[in-house]
Amino acid sequence: MQSVLRPLAVSMAMLGAACAVSRPATAMDLVGYNYTDQYVAAYSVNGYPGPNIYPHSGGGKFVCCISVPGEWQPGMTVTVKWTEDRNANPIPWKNRIVEVPPYMPEDMGRFAVHFFPGDEVKVLVTTKRPGHPDYPYPLPRGKGGQR
Repeated sequence: MQSVLRPLAVSMAMLGAACAVSRPATAMDLVGYNYTDQYVAAYSVNGYPGPNIYPHSGGGKFVCCISVPGEWQPGMTVTVKWTEDRNANPIPWKNRIVEVPPYMPEDMGRFAVHFFPGDEVKVLVTTKRPGHPDYPYPLPRGKGGQR
């Protein structure tokens, strides 16, 4: 009887270990939205570069790719760097460490970066876009903005 139970116990242990393994990282597009009066000439998230964004616009350009953990973990942050003038010497980079809000595997479509007045930056892992009823931020509107 013991010889019959041993393979079953080993199989159950392996199944438990497999369930404990986290999902692999996923590559997704990086997209930006600018809610300010300033041109975002360049930005990056953890070193992954994003497209430039005109004032009060965004969402029209995507850059591939940024690597995002397959499972959200409490305390996850990213470092966002950006400049409003990449022609200056030296380039005046701003940076923020930004908390990544919770996401589920079904949310993994794009990594959105939102630039707000006062150098506030928020990020989001999502399949939705501004204008969707479940999207937490509005569509940037104003001078030159996409509607």
